Amino acid sequence: MRRRRSSKPTKKMLASPEEHDDWLLPSDVLGPGWKARADRKPKDKRVPFNRPTPYQIYEALPFVRRYFMYWMKHTFDKEKLFINTFQPLKHKPYYGVPCGGIGCGAIGRDFRGGFCKFSLRPGLVEHKVDVVTADQFILSVRENDSCIYQKVLSAADIHSGQLSTWDFSFPKKHVHYRGLFPRSWTTYRIPELGLTVTIRQVSPVLPHNYEDTTYPVCLFIIDVDNSSTREYQVSVAFTFRNGTGNRRWERESECSAVRFETYDEKEPISGVSLDHTISSMPCTYGLATTHKESTTTSICERFDPSRNGSAFWNHLMQTGDVPSFEEECSINAREMAVSVCNRFNLPPNSKKTHDYALSWDMPKVHFGSVTRSYHRRYTRFFEASEAGSVADSLCVRALRLRNQWEEEIEKWQSPILTHEKLPDWYKSAIFNELYFITDGGTVWFEFDENWADHETHLSEYTKEKMKSIGRFGYLESWEYRMVNTYDVHFYASYALAELWPQLELTVQSEFTDQVYHSIEKPTRFHMEGDWANVKTASRVPHDLGNPADEPWIATNAYVMHDTGKWKDLNMKYVLTSWRDYVVLSEEHQEFLHHTWPAIRMIMLEALENWDQNGDGMIENFGKADQTYDAWQMEGVSAYCGSLWLASLRVSIEMAVLVKDEETEKLFRSTLEKAKKVFIDVLWTGTYFRFCERSRSRETVMADQLCGYWFLQSVSPELADEILPNPMVRSALDTIYRLNVCRFGNGQMGAVNGMKPSGVVDREYIQADEMWTGVTYAVASLLIQQGEVEKAFHTASGSYLTCFEQTGLQYQTPEALYESKFYRAIGYMRPLSIWAMQWSLKKHCGFNTSKENLPTLPSTTTTATVQKTEIERITVETSASEDSSSLGYVSDYREEKTTKTR
Repeated sequence: MRRRRSSKPTKKMLASPEEHDDWLLPSDVLGPGWKARADRKPKDKRVPFNRPTPYQIYEALPFVRRYFMYWMKHTFDKEKLFINTFQPLKHKPYYGVPCGGIGCGAIGRDFRGGFCKFSLRPGLVEHKVDVVTADQFILSVRENDSCIYQKVLSAADIHSGQLSTWDFSFPKKHVHYRGLFPRSWTTYRIPELGLTVTIRQVSPVLPHNYEDTTYPVCLFIIDVDNSSTREYQVSVAFTFRNGTGNRRWERESECSAVRFETYDEKEPISGVSLDHTISSMPCTYGLATTHKESTTTSICERFDPSRNGSAFWNHLMQTGDVPSFEEECSINAREMAVSVCNRFNLPPNSKKTHDYALSWDMPKVHFGSVTRSYHRRYTRFFEASEAGSVADSLCVRALRLRNQWEEEIEKWQSPILTHEKLPDWYKSAIFNELYFITDGGTVWFEFDENWADHETHLSEYTKEKMKSIGRFGYLESWEYRMVNTYDVHFYASYALAELWPQLELTVQSEFTDQVYHSIEKPTRFHMEGDWANVKTASRVPHDLGNPADEPWIATNAYVMHDTGKWKDLNMKYVLTSWRDYVVLSEEHQEFLHHTWPAIRMIMLEALENWDQNGDGMIENFGKADQTYDAWQMEGVSAYCGSLWLASLRVSIEMAVLVKDEETEKLFRSTLEKAKKVFIDVLWTGTYFRFCERSRSRETVMADQLCGYWFLQSVSPELADEILPNPMVRSALDTIYRLNVCRFGNGQMGAVNGMKPSGVVDREYIQADEMWTGVTYAVASLLIQQGEVEKAFHTASGSYLTCFEQTGLQYQTPEALYESKFYRAIGYMRPLSIWAMQWSLKKHCGFNTSKENLPTLPSTTTTATVQKTEIERITVETSASEDSSSLGYVSDYREEKTTKTR
């Protein structure tokens, strides 16, 4: 029948469903968090950094030649590279809150509704995996015994060709998302039926909880709301297949599935488990649901996810239930999917809720070299974990604990989410940046006595800590595959210290043992071409190994530079030990006595080998010998120098506590000399210059007060002893005016290096980058100094650029350039945002009767204030600041002398 075409469309014909009905987003989707519609596209399109300057290329030619030979050695398995410099990971702009607890492997789920990016193999993130076609929720609606609607509840783009009979055409404009780790809400609207479906995703990431937080499980609470005048019969099916979406594992082994049920509770639970392997490691997926009154639950024990899916799809359409099994899929098929489904009546103007659980039981795992096996931490809390048969128990326990978990999450998050003085972006950022604690290739293992066979350096103290709490590790980055990279963990550790302090203490105890350890294996380092042992005694290791090899046995996987020469690793260890003692374990003197011998040794060793002229201050050697590994410092540097001053001060304090008078006396005299050198050499009158000698000498470095910041966060009275507060405040003001306000229109955070003239320093790679984690650290220091409004403006640039502008949400990179580029997605350091919360509590009395937090402007107001600030600032030349720098130092000293008299 031919339809008549109207020559002039009416208003009613032109109106969208949003325009002619009164539908509003559910309140869950409107709360604090990161929000998106499924058709969201990044406003600022970015790619991995690939445009070094000609001079930078020329300088790097020797490195390129050496690294290329290493890269070619792994031509057919680039996963073994600790860093794949030539093929950096490219972000995917649709990621959402990941699924799972901590250290048990994670499963990604995007804001369109698709499952993606599995990291079930320990320490390895399968980022290249796109949406898995068979891992879906399906909505089927019947009226008068006839199916009137059936679609997959996902607006993700499907390109695989599998399950071609399934309807993946859900309109993107009708899918709305809100992410607030460890929960998310995805709302699907079907306006033609008056139905709204909301899937609430909940993972058991619970502060100070060292049991439930380890569970490899995720809950999906599904609300179906009928606002129409019609009565429907609704079915919601949950389907999942073997593997991870990676073809290497999809046909690796024969699969089997079995149903399970519980009858001993008020609400019985039914489900199905799917056994298979991933990289030769046994894995069992579990799907389950809670029975509700007047609901029919059906279970599909197997169907073939690689075919067109017609038998499964048509059976659901015809009956509202999933088939018990698909005849074309054999019991021991190499590709298999399973499903659970609930069918229920939904009267007009009513809502019903059903709970679903997904678990992944992968109890015994190994790293790439298969040297030894590890048991995941959650196995401690389940029987029969050796056999890998607790997928059903995980689902049941999760469904039973759902209300308790959500109450704990609400109790944790509410003080921040409901605080009237905190801006909305921060309420989202503080929790959503925590995604990395689950999705950072994180591992959490049960202690094994056999570890001592390979790790003879492990102390009894550390082993006792591990027996109690387990062993924890996370990657530096999805593409920088190194476990517990220490120079970066220094910043990120605030998240652990604030939320899971026992994990932080265990990590620190383990690094203490590593100080004494050495690996007498000569290797050639890619960047400089020099030869040295992989691990030098009396040095903190850069990292604890590459997951493609064997972490904890083969440490220091980072062979770009000889990190035995790095100046910041040892100092960061000293400062972190002090924080962990004072704040986390002050009542446990054994932690102090465990760490002090290592601290004393590395401080004395640094004084002997890194203080080249005996003036009490350590020097950099003109190489990239610290965390800014492409940015050369020479002589005294602000970054390493401030870490040295802070380390000396806390070493004095620890020497007093252990009654080591001789060492205390030495460090006191050294500190007084070092302070004078630091100020004499680096102070310009307004800030501390980058270093004594290099092309970036006069640069204003965002991280110039790194040591002061860390010490101030723990012991403000000690921090005030290492540098005069007027200098600190002046330097911070300079950083804010130049590195923040003059970079990216003042809306991108703090660039690493800015010349005093207001021009970004491009002398070295990394100087012109904004490091997301360092920006949060600078914001934390601003809070400590009472500059709360400036702090939040600074930090907002990092979060808003990643989450709102560039599509980098839930994959925050290490670095952003002013335009076009980013570097190293899925990075550890941005967890330092928890240093901001730490500072709000310690320095602003957050949520106490002594709170002095000012009312912060909204994002819009901040932008307006910032525009005015930029217009106010004149362009200073380097001469105008530097020519008078010596005079400022003299003026300061004269003032100090006068006051003393």
